[in-house]
Amino acid sequence: MILRKRQIMVLLTAVLICIPLMGASRSNLNLEQASELTLRIQNIPRQKTTEPLTIFWAKAGDGLYKTVVNGDKTKTYSILKGNFSNVLYQDYETVYFLKQGEGQTGGIYKFTMSSKKLTRLTNLGEIDQFFLKNQSIYYTTNSMTIDRGVYRMSPDGRSKKRVSPTVLDPQDKKYHYYIGYGIQTLGDLYFPLMRQPLPSTGEMYIEENVDDGTAFDRIFKKTKEEQLSSYSFFMTDYIGDADSDSFFFVERDRDKHTTYLHLFQKGDEIVRKIIGWDLEPLDVLDGWAYFTVSDEDRETGGVFAIRMDGSGLRQVGGNEFFYSDYLGSIKRHLVFQNRNDDSFATLKGI
Repeated sequence: MILRKRQIMVLLTAVLICIPLMGASRSNLNLEQASELTLRIQNIPRQKTTEPLTIFWAKAGDGLYKTVVNGDKTKTYSILKGNFSNVLYQDYETVYFLKQGEGQTGGIYKFTMSSKKLTRLTNLGEIDQFFLKNQSIYYTTNSMTIDRGVYRMSPDGRSKKRVSPTVLDPQDKKYHYYIGYGIQTLGDLYFPLMRQPLPSTGEMYIEENVDDGTAFDRIFKKTKEEQLSSYSFFMTDYIGDADSDSFFFVERDRDKHTTYLHLFQKGDEIVRKIIGWDLEPLDVLDGWAYFTVSDEDRETGGVFAIRMDGSGLRQVGGNEFFYSDYLGSIKRHLVFQNRNDDSFATLKGI
């Protein structure tokens, strides 16, 4: 795959209901006993690409663009006007993206570079995000909720089928991860990361015929659900990739200025804590978790990587990425775009 985007689970519609989580158990991990990571910030020269990288990207409300980065030189071309997002491609001939409609949700489109042909692949709106995997397109509705929809579609859009959410959960395939209902604690409202066991159905989707009472029990009692986060957790703090059994998430104890880094690989969980630094997760790539760290004033920091078993912490980039958006990886390069001038910076993975 040319462009490999991280899988960011996003809750598009916040649940503004504060209820006790009946039946939910907290993680047995003692976060206070987690090993601390010591960060040593170095001045790392900005890297130049050693090979040309072609990046398709969307400018909000403007259109689709193509940029070629080669060392210090970049060339950008306008491809198509419109309001697009979630740009993905497996080769330089065909580009897939969401065309945004009202309410910032839309359908999946395919654009063929040689013929300049634009094809709509879905008639259903309300698509949150989509992924390219195993020569298929997987898209989600109501993502990061207890009742999300996951669909598999052929690249030409002719075949569509609802499938089990297990195909996109970037972990050990035993649990479904989602955002829980709001919890009120000492005047603060936060939404925890939850999980429930999944049936072993592969891609098969089983329709549930339930009455209102059963549905209420399933939604509100959740007797098999487990609460994983105990502190501040944002929707973009759960990072994995659809082709891997590894993922990680972060949570923040703001009173103690401590961030807990939860690393999951093949069902095993490792927790590390970082004190005195702000941490933002980026990606999982070739067995490494990438994240940025910065001080409170965002003057000092950089990009770090750590193995999914909690070892090998190292700094791999400087602080030039603080004001950039992470787009994904291309040919083992992490690609960032400056949100002020749309320029690109790349960082070669380990």
